[in-house]
Amino acid sequence: MVCLKKKHEKKLLLGIDLGTTYSLVATVINNNATLLLDDKKRYLLPSIVNYKKNSITVGWDAIKDTVQDPTNTISSVKRLLGRSLSFIKNNFPILPYLIEENEKKGIFFRTDSGCITPVDVSSEILKSLKERAIFLFNQEIHASVITVPAYFNDIQKKETQRAAILAKINLIKLLNEPTAAAFAYNLQIQKKEIIFVYDLGGGTFDISILKLHKGMFEVLASSGDTHLGGDDFDYVLANYIYKKSNLLNKYNIILQSKLLKIAKLTKIKLTEYKKVKVNFLNWEGYITRDEFNSIILSFVQKTLFICSDLLEEINLSIEKIAEVIMVGGSTRVPLVHDQVAHFFKKKLLNDINPDQVVAIGAALHANMLINNNIKNKIILLDVIPLSLGIEVMGGFVEKIILRNTTLPVIKTKEFTTYKDNQTSILIHVVQGERELVKDCISLSRFVLKNIIPQKAGLVRISVTFQVNTDGLINISVLDKNSNQEKKVQINNTVLTKIDTTKIIKNSLKHLKDDYYLRVKEEKKMESLRVLNIVNNALIKYQHSIPFEELKKIKFFQEKLKESIEKDDFFAIKENLKKLDAASINFFSLQLKNTIRCSSIKNILKEDV
Repeated sequence: MVCLKKKHEKKLLLGIDLGTTYSLVATVINNNATLLLDDKKRYLLPSIVNYKKNSITVGWDAIKDTVQDPTNTISSVKRLLGRSLSFIKNNFPILPYLIEENEKKGIFFRTDSGCITPVDVSSEILKSLKERAIFLFNQEIHASVITVPAYFNDIQKKETQRAAILAKINLIKLLNEPTAAAFAYNLQIQKKEIIFVYDLGGGTFDISILKLHKGMFEVLASSGDTHLGGDDFDYVLANYIYKKSNLLNKYNIILQSKLLKIAKLTKIKLTEYKKVKVNFLNWEGYITRDEFNSIILSFVQKTLFICSDLLEEINLSIEKIAEVIMVGGSTRVPLVHDQVAHFFKKKLLNDINPDQVVAIGAALHANMLINNNIKNKIILLDVIPLSLGIEVMGGFVEKIILRNTTLPVIKTKEFTTYKDNQTSILIHVVQGERELVKDCISLSRFVLKNIIPQKAGLVRISVTFQVNTDGLINISVLDKNSNQEKKVQINNTVLTKIDTTKIIKNSLKHLKDDYYLRVKEEKKMESLRVLNIVNNALIKYQHSIPFEELKKIKFFQEKLKESIEKDDFFAIKENLKKLDAASINFFSLQLKNTIRCSSIKNILKEDV
């Protein structure tokens, strides 16, 4: 690209692909998306940052430092956004960096420049891309769209947003990467059809299923794995070369960095050649494509399992998919291309360079959002990747917005109190698919205080979730009795060691067990509440109850208590029913009214 350094006549709008391995930036000139090159005509910027005592180096100039100074050279930082120290130790145990935990349970790298967070690293990459654009066009940037994996949770999106703020970039939208890729192809695909986007990058794997119809661009579903990609190919190939070389050298940080560099170059060469010569220290040998295929096959199959699960989740057959778009540098690996083509039984769409397609789509979308004179504007309807809800009694999750709901969305549910005269409630916001809070991602906890004391079940607490087109969450909690309201925007102070990818997989695996556990526990809690109501009523009114009726009530009280102690679900149900029948003349209306106005699913925990 030849671009004169002169003032651009129109607003400068950028589409930025903040990638795991490489990042790049594009803009729209004369209605055509154009990749912005550096002074050496390179459109890719390696997502690498080196921190020396008095200087910071980004991109191509920092590559050599991955071997010479691995401790201070951060690469693939996208994988570490929004992650806890325990998560990193479990999933990336051989990283060469000095990583520590801060007081908010986030992480930072201890470098020669000081303590650096993943957000800081991301912001340096964004600054470098921003400077490239300013140099080429000699003007400030009006607005930008930055892409993120479809499977990024709220914490990871917020960290990307913070990186943009640090880089002083006017971010107008976070756009899911598979959606951006489909957007880039949309000018070629105008008829009504279903598109599947397969995006395998350096560190993340994303898939999205989209439906195009009359200018409407609807995301039907998204899934993926935020730590699966070409980096994994590099790691296993490096380990394979190390074992094949049969050298006795200790596997230290410097050696690991050299091996990873060799593995990456070997991987790239194997996309073209069936055999590649490798020199490592004083060992010389060959790696064949068949060998490489055998060690990465499990990763490729894992991506196809995720594809299969998503298709099954929305009950969509492969035959109904019109096109499969290939995105991400790792889709160049022949085994990936062949396996995906075989799975979908069709020719794959890769006309646009898989490295460039996301940035191109982001630039086109930024142009469409800002410029009102564009004909045939496309309406983009994205989805939320994981369900959102709050904790209710028993440690269960009451989902308010379900996974794959179209964005933007506002949903409200009403809740109440568990105890008489309860004056506070805990609002614990979680994201995930399992029934138990402990198996989901904890996003935020806050307390609504000064509730007017009333009987259990009479307080009305309205909880509203609002998720915008970036997938960012705002929550409002309203006590309808006092008109007291509290508004919260989810922050990133609570990080998690839970792998979001496993949430979907485990939710399917444990679906029946989770459902049974929840139904049983809810029936037990309902029984305990009924027993409490009966006990309180008997204290007041037992002298006015006929002897035989009182005898029956007390008998089934004891039977219900016994079945709860034995954890016998069927006996609990049966004895609860019999207790209700025994008290039909006196307690039935009171019991039913109380239970009806406050089911277990909408009872919030007290702040304790």
